Parts: sequence; structure tokens; C-alpha cells
Amino acid sequence: MSLTSVLERYEAECKSQAVKENDALKVVLEKHSLATSSEVCLRGNLPALRKSRLTDGDVNALLTGILACPVSHLNLSYNHITDDGAKHIASYLKQCFTVEHLDISYNDIRERGIEEIADALQLNFNLKSLNVSGNKFGNKGGLHIPGMLQVNTTLEYIDVADADLSAESVIAFATVLNQNGTVKYLNLNRPLIYSRQEETTVHIAKMLKVNTGLQEIHLQKHGIRDFGAEWLHDTLKHNLTLTHLDLSRNRIGRDGAAHLACLLTQDTRLTHLDLSYNRIEDDGAIAISNALTHYNRNLKMLAIRGNEIGGLGLCAIAKAIKANPTLTQIYIWGNTMDEKTCKEFSSLTSGIDPRINPADTDIQAYVVDGVTYLAQVT
Repeated sequence: MSLTSVLERYEAECKSQAVKENDALKVVLEKHSLATSSEVCLRGNLPALRKSRLTDGDVNALLTGILACPVSHLNLSYNHITDDGAKHIASYLKQCFTVEHLDISYNDIRERGIEEIADALQLNFNLKSLNVSGNKFGNKGGLHIPGMLQVNTTLEYIDVADADLSAESVIAFATVLNQNGTVKYLNLNRPLIYSRQEETTVHIAKMLKVNTGLQEIHLQKHGIRDFGAEWLHDTLKHNLTLTHLDLSRNRIGRDGAAHLACLLTQDTRLTHLDLSYNRIEDDGAIAISNALTHYNRNLKMLAIRGNEIGGLGLCAIAKAIKANPTLTQIYIWGNTMDEKTCKEFSSLTSGIDPRINPADTDIQAYVVDGVTYLAQVT
């Protein structure tokens, strides 16, 4: 099907449904050729669409227009799609079996809409990636996706961050992933958890002990403390697949960091560990540096931004980097950096052949009046 016919069908559908045509969308479609690309990117924050974001009516007409086209990537994020638009997307998923990646993040889809999409994915076994982050479908809506995963065996990437999930829906994800070995990426950032008992962390830790598929998991803002970090240590030492662990923006202290350092001494499969914006302090940083100096040779990236670490802990990390040839990415901004720390990291990031590539860190050294300082690189 030619691009012109897609545009014409969109216009025809708008007319038959008495929906006002989105002139900005038409401009984007005129510039996009499905003959050369199977990706349809209509993000609402694109300059051309920022003032005329897609509505439910636009979505219905658009999906009818591209139904017969071999679209593999469909990005409708940052628009004004509600539950009615989600129903049209669900209908599309039931009829189109070429789409492998669907991004409908940061719309206005609630419980009813996410239920429609989850039901459709019990029939669609082609979709590999689903991003519904930023839609406030809450606990009841969040329960529909784990329910769908009991049937669907093709989804590999799931992003439900910032969706107002509760402890119940987080536990439901952990429960279904005890058996599901297909999902490789899971983003559960920022659920609404009010308990201080860390039940969700315990369930996730138990799941990670037996799960054989997950390679990357994001657990920002889960309220994880030292107790939860200890649980992760006890279970992750049995995990053979997880390589990326994001525990940033939690409440892990120096004791929790010591548990995670103990995990690193066992040379697990972890290659990326993000502990940014916790409170591991000098003692936690020193414990991690000891593990990286003497034991671990798998970790490639360590992020410890904003952890109330002083010069003692940061210098220990710098020395660990010198001793560990595997660790090539380090992020430390937001800690207390004395002159000795600045000199240590300057030696790592400066020169013709620096130990740390400038693109793999968030700091850059500079000298004023003979004194070395570090600046943040964004």
C-alpha cells in the first residue's frame, strides 16, 4: 500500500466518522514513507505535533489507514489518547500481526484501556515490546498485565513505570515471573508503596532467585532499605541471567551496600549496577571498592551519584577502577569531592589514552590556579 493511499484512507475515515482531520498529523504522514521504513513514529512531543497531539479519533482513523501496511514499530507516546483510543489500539492489535514494538507511554489511558490492550495481547503473539509507562491506570489496571503474561509468551520488554502501581500489582508481576521466562526487560519504577515492611522487595528477590529470563530490571523509588538489599544479596547469587540492576532512588544505606558488595564478591552475572541517590556513604563505597578490587571482574558500569560519599570512599572507588580492568563506566556526581578525589579521577579521565573514556562518566576535570576540580558532564 502506498503512502498516498494511507493518507487518503485517514482522510476518508475522518470524513466517515465525522472526525476533524489533524492537519499536523497529515503533514507528518506526508513526510513519512512506509515504503522505506516500517516504523511509524507519531510522538506528541515531536515539533510538528506538539500543538496538535493525537486524539482518540485520530488514532482510530490512523490505525485503519495503516492496517494493511507492514508496520513493525508504532510509537504514539505523549499524545492525548484515552481509554477509547486504547480500545482502537487493542482492536488493531487483534487484526495486525506485524507490529513488534508498541509505545503508548504518557497518554491518558486508565484501567479500562489497559484491560482492553491486555486482552488483545492474549491473542497477539507477535508483539515483543510494550511501553505503557506514565499512564495512570493504577493498581487494578496494573493487575491486567501480569494476568496477560500467564498466556502471552512473546513479550520480552515491558515498561510500566510511573503508572501508580500498588504493592498488589508489583507482587503480581513478581508472581507471574516465577514461571514466565520470556520477559527480558522490566521497568517497575515509581510504584505507590506505603508499607515499610518491604514485602514487594522480598517477592521480587524471591522471583529473581528462580527466574531464567530477566536480563534487566528497574526498581527505582521502591523504598528499598538495607533489609531489602540483604534479600537481593541472598537470592541474586543464584541468578544466572540478570545483567542490569537499577536500585537508584531508594533508601539503601551503608549496611545495604555491604550486602551488595558481598554479592559482587561472588562475581555474579551483573554488568551494570545503579545505586544512585541512596545513602551508602564512605563505608558502603569502600565495601564495594574492595569487592571490585579483589574479586569481581564482570561489572562494567557502576553509578553511585548522590550517595553522601566523601573523599575517603571516592578515592577507594578510584583505586578500585585502577585495579579492575573490566569496570569502564563510572558515575559519581553529587557526592563530596575534595582535592585528592579530584586528582584521582582526573588521572583516570584525562590524558591521551584515559583509563575511563570521557563519554563513560559524568565528570570532567579542570584546573584553576593549580588546583584540580571536577565538573559535571551532562
